[in-house]
Amino acid sequence: MATMYLLVGISGAGKTTWAKTRLAGAEYIGSDGIRMELFGKELTLRGYHRVHRIMNQRMRAALEQGRDVVVDSVHLSRRARRRVLRAVPEGVRCVAVWIDTGVAQAIRNDACRQRHVPFFTIALMRPRLVEPKKEEGFHEIWRISWQERVEGIGWEKGPKCEKNENPAKIS
Repeated sequence: MATMYLLVGISGAGKTTWAKTRLAGAEYIGSDGIRMELFGKELTLRGYHRVHRIMNQRMRAALEQGRDVVVDSVHLSRRARRRVLRAVPEGVRCVAVWIDTGVAQAIRNDACRQRHVPFFTIALMRPRLVEPKKEEGFHEIWRISWQERVEGIGWEKGPKCEKNENPAKIS
C-alpha cells in the first residue's frame, strides 16, 4: 500500500529538510518547486490554486502507480489539508507529518536559506496553524518537535549556517 506524507508546519519549520532526509525514498512534490516551474521563483502568491491543483494531480498520479509521496506545503488549516486528502486515491495510507517549530527558530532557519520568507509572515502563520487530527482522514499523525528533528538527524546543538547558505549544506 502506498503512503502519502502530508507535511504540516510554518515556513522555516524544517519540513523540506526533514522530509528529504527522513523520507528520501518517497517521491517529493512541493509547492515551492511548482511555483519555480510556473513563475521562475519560489516566493510568490501568484497562482495559488493552480500550484496546488498541479501538486495534487502529481501526487495522485504517483500514488496510483503505487509510489510513496511527500506533499510539501505549509498546510496550516484543516481546509487546506482536506483539499489534498480529497485527491488521494482509495486505499492509500495518509500520514500527517507536523514539524512543530516555534516562530523564533523558524526565523533562524529561514535565515539559512537562499530565499527568505519575511519574518512577519512566519510570525503570522503560527497562530493560524491548526494541529492536524486523525479525524481529518489521516491514518497517523507524526508530531516532530524541533528538538526531535535536530537529534534525529545527528546535529549536536542544532544546525549551523552562514546567512544565505544553502540549507542542504547545514552541518
